[in-house]
Amino acid sequence: MESINLKSAVMQSFTSIGPMLDFIALFSIIALYSGSTLPFVVIFSFLLSYFTLYTIYSFSKIYITNGGYYSYVGNALGKGAGFFILLLYIAYSVLTVPNISLFISGFIYSIFQLYGFNNLLLEYGFLVLFITTVYFVVSRGLKTSMHYTLIAGFLEIAFIIGMSIIFILYRSPGFSFSGISFSFNPFFFGVIFGILAFSGGGSSIFLSEQTSSAHINTPKSLIISFTISGLIMVFSAFALLMFAGYTGLSAYETNSFYITELVRTKLGTPFLILFSFFGIMSAFNLSVSYLNAFVHMVPKFYKDFNVGRKFNRNKFMMLLFTVSMAISLFSGYYTGFFNSFVIIAGIISFIYIIIHIVSNISLIKLFNKRKFAIPFLSSLILAIAFLLSFYGNNGYFAAINYFLIGYVVISFLVVLFIRKTRRGFYDAIRFEYYSLRNKLPETNKD
Repeated sequence: MESINLKSAVMQSFTSIGPMLDFIALFSIIALYSGSTLPFVVIFSFLLSYFTLYTIYSFSKIYITNGGYYSYVGNALGKGAGFFILLLYIAYSVLTVPNISLFISGFIYSIFQLYGFNNLLLEYGFLVLFITTVYFVVSRGLKTSMHYTLIAGFLEIAFIIGMSIIFILYRSPGFSFSGISFSFNPFFFGVIFGILAFSGGGSSIFLSEQTSSAHINTPKSLIISFTISGLIMVFSAFALLMFAGYTGLSAYETNSFYITELVRTKLGTPFLILFSFFGIMSAFNLSVSYLNAFVHMVPKFYKDFNVGRKFNRNKFMMLLFTVSMAISLFSGYYTGFFNSFVIIAGIISFIYIIIHIVSNISLIKLFNKRKFAIPFLSSLILAIAFLLSFYGNNGYFAAINYFLIGYVVISFLVVLFIRKTRRGFYDAIRFEYYSLRNKLPETNKD
């Protein structure tokens, strides 16, 4: 049933990027590792994401399917590749809500700490409340959650533009761009998290079967949401640099939530409350949008992979809720909320890069090299950023690499195992989509 128009599709992608959340969360990691080059990391990541966008933009004009990446890859490269991408995307999606929840709970707790509340149980309470509320909204159905996303998205745009202007007006005394210093490796380590900032922008493809005139509105929503969010994030990155100054950015090394202290000091408690509200709302928007996309992808997976049992949305939501809560509580307890956020964010970002490199290869194959230059350049830059960041991960954050290698190897072995031992199941896999010509389901032939 078609129920999503262009405005809603745009806000689905926009809120899955979550510029305000990126401002308070990912900008803090980029500032930690890349320092004063923060705005240029965001600019580079934005331009690189446009190259990446070209691939899913091209696919979404051809394939109308809630399967998204795995369906695109499966139709172009075959069942094994599509299955592999599905396993990667499952990890990506399952980790997203816990990742956001860990950060925003620590963020809220840091504000309470500014006013003398230091009970750690508060942090865990915020975590449980946030995850529960996200799942409650999504469980109410697509219409309710999309209506919320549309309104919240417009509010987020208005606030972050206004906030950035205020930050520039209250910039650090004596600030000058001449103080920016560039270092190659830290810059590219920041790029990994800059790429992650734009990673959710393709989420409208997972709702394309519910989108009116999907072959037009879905690709159009990708372009509009990426452009709006990219321009806003570049503007806000420069605003943060000017507002915090070079000394302020270096303070992220000792205080991951330094921005709350800075906002209270320079703009007062009333603005901090407003700032915090929109930061929390952005995190909530992003979580709802990601969860919506994943919940609508799974029934498509059931159909494409010929899973015997009928998809039970309520049972699936309860299972996913339990997994999200377990990951969040376990990682938050053993490694700390912010460290867990950085580790999980790194894993998600690397998985995103792998998915997009394979998607780029799929596009090249599908068009018999007629669409070669942009996906090839995108893959090349993504691979460079991947390798530099991968080898730059050492010490505590080497856990990112270990988990990534382990999961990729296991996923590859699972595909091989199913192909060898469950041939009937493997042969029955069909990556169905709706064609533009007749709107009837078609399947790949291999």
